[in-house]
Amino acid sequence: MNKVAIGHADNYRLETIRKVLGECFADMGLPRTNPLGQYIKPGNKVFIKPNWVASRWRASCPHKDTLYSVITHPNVIEGVVDYVAEALGGEGEIIIGDNPSIDADFSELMDFTQIKRLENHYNVKVTILDLRPLVCDNLLNYGKKNLMVSQSGDPAGTVEINLGKESLLYGLDPVRFRGVFDERDETVASHTGETQLYTFAKSLYDADVYISIPKMKTHQKVGATLNLKGLVGSISNKNQLVHWQVGYPEIHGDEYPSKEAWEAGRNAKVKHRGAWPGNDTIWRMVVDLYKAMLKKERTYLSVIDGIVAGEGQGPFCPTSKNANTIIMGDDLLAVDCVAARYMGLDPQKISYLSYFLNNKGAGMAYEDITVLCGNKEINNFFMSDSRYADFLVVKQWESIKVKE
Repeated sequence: MNKVAIGHADNYRLETIRKVLGECFADMGLPRTNPLGQYIKPGNKVFIKPNWVASRWRASCPHKDTLYSVITHPNVIEGVVDYVAEALGGEGEIIIGDNPSIDADFSELMDFTQIKRLENHYNVKVTILDLRPLVCDNLLNYGKKNLMVSQSGDPAGTVEINLGKESLLYGLDPVRFRGVFDERDETVASHTGETQLYTFAKSLYDADVYISIPKMKTHQKVGATLNLKGLVGSISNKNQLVHWQVGYPEIHGDEYPSKEAWEAGRNAKVKHRGAWPGNDTIWRMVVDLYKAMLKKERTYLSVIDGIVAGEGQGPFCPTSKNANTIIMGDDLLAVDCVAARYMGLDPQKISYLSYFLNNKGAGMAYEDITVLCGNKEINNFFMSDSRYADFLVVKQWESIKVKE
């Protein structure tokens, strides 16, 4: 049985974060002293992955709110690291890192969050990494690989996983696959036949313990972005990440819902390619990333930052929502299912979650998840007709909302 704890906090003060984390640990049946000692042993390498997708609001966003509706708050990260350091007892290593959006300014992100101070804060080694080998220093150059700027990326290197026939992209005609760059040859070659490649940052992939600290947020291409969608940030070669198939359904594409929308999008200043429920490609990529992660035996933990969450036009332009929530568990899929349902969304209508919920050999059922809050089990959590936090979604995604 997978236990998932829901805790409530109305601010980001460190004392508040530590208190709600402690309450969630207690709900999960963990001891008050060294609660993460069950998962983390002295000498372990622990990788902590927040959501650092952006360093500022994009100019194209119709509004600009707190950036903490987009990225993980540093105090949630610090609260988790406190407990990790306690479990390591001075032996081992903590790495905090991400593969942000290719146009994010990492130095700006570090200045904004002041998270670098944690590198000299504990009796164990803490390193903060920008895992990207390529960055876009001018958004006008977005999508042009030859105009990207090279940097060192993960100092440990990379790990390549070939999912072969296990990939949900296997059997699809890759001719229209589109990754992060306009140059699609690499994307197509990475997903042709039994070659189904994903190149992970080695520091992340080889860690003994992987802790995901995503932002609770809606997403225009997949419905919601939490732990599993956040695995996009584990990949060093972003052009292997198939986001859509070029075109519209009549020509076997899913970039836009119709020829008219496709033609309008080609001339639009702000494009929303693949941003509709009929995108039948990107959710398969998300499933693939989780399958590839599970190839490596390791311990998983998740702490979702939903104190200030993002609703509406996520992932880059959401409206802030004071959901006042932290959701915790030791199974990424179970936590995602609980978080999506808490957002007022139906996990069965979010394709990458539905895949695992409806393939018994690959995932789990609602009956496998125990939801706890305040040391009490929430009965019929998934079956209730409540929308709980009732997140707003953009119009084309209204079908994923729970029907009251």
